[in-house]
Amino acid sequence: MPERKSRFLILRLSSIGDIALTTPVLDQLLADYGPKSVDYIIKKTYKPLIESHPAIRKIYCLEDYPSLLALRRKIRGKHYHRILDLHKNIRSIFLTRGFPQVSRIKKGIFKRFLLTKFKIYKPPYLHVTQKYLKVLECETPSIPSSFLYLPSETCIQEKNKEIYTVLKTSQKSLILAPGASKPSKMLPFETWEKVIDDVYRKFEKIVIIGNGAEESEWARKMSQEGKSETIIDLTGRLSLCELMLFISQGIIFVGNDSGPAHLAAMLGLKTLVIFGQTVPEYGFTPLNSPILIEPPSHLLCRPCGHLGHDVCPKKHHLCMQSIDAESIICEIYYVLQTNEDIKNTHENRVY
Repeated sequence: MPERKSRFLILRLSSIGDIALTTPVLDQLLADYGPKSVDYIIKKTYKPLIESHPAIRKIYCLEDYPSLLALRRKIRGKHYHRILDLHKNIRSIFLTRGFPQVSRIKKGIFKRFLLTKFKIYKPPYLHVTQKYLKVLECETPSIPSSFLYLPSETCIQEKNKEIYTVLKTSQKSLILAPGASKPSKMLPFETWEKVIDDVYRKFEKIVIIGNGAEESEWARKMSQEGKSETIIDLTGRLSLCELMLFISQGIIFVGNDSGPAHLAAMLGLKTLVIFGQTVPEYGFTPLNSPILIEPPSHLLCRPCGHLGHDVCPKKHHLCMQSIDAESIICEIYYVLQTNEDIKNTHENRVY
């Protein structure tokens, strides 16, 4: 009889960026054990992030089971070669407690606490992908590169198909994500307006994405103010599956430190990310060499937390207020010029 195929179970229940950043682990398991060697426990909302990866065999969605106990019973008899808990919260621990061959991520919470509360730096700071790979006993001295596998275009809703076709024929689209999980991680809308006013003629389309009420209201206003030929408001219209596909049609992404920034970076876009209250030392920068735009001067109150706040703890929000539109505009022009230079080099090369 052939030897039973080794299978791994990964637990990472949420959210967009955190799950996307588990892809290097899937890549490594695919390289070492081949296709369909990994089962994955996740919230159903985030399933499109991983379901097309060739390493995935089966996905267990929390919502498909009446209780965590029912899911625990389901996976107990699977005899996994290894269980990798890349979330390490109450639910993931309950699901796997007492199982053999369980390895859990070491988050480095104390170092993060020192950095946030007392501004005490204790390098080195590992990127979360390096922490994930460490659970697999696969240490890497540098942040790995990795890319997402796109879902099928059949998931696009009828109401969005025409816009998607327009974007597929566009050669130069900018994807803009002005929102974030918390207001303290958001650049003021006035700054984004200045950016758009300056760069919109350089792009065939500017696509505004997001789900928050504030960015939706702002995006509607922007799409109706004399630039309607260029600006497409997709806020509140896209499922996660669609979000991935629509982002993939851009050439440049610009936005706050948020889930869509991770998607853009892992879908091959040149990614410009605003880091205001957060810092790279937290270990959650997007992959594949993004451009980070940070406050121009050192602020004694920064960083103030990796998850964000409803209001600035100091009430002044200087980390975001001090980032001017010109800094973002210059980076966008730099990327556009670099892309044009690369294109011209390839066109003029003799093969």
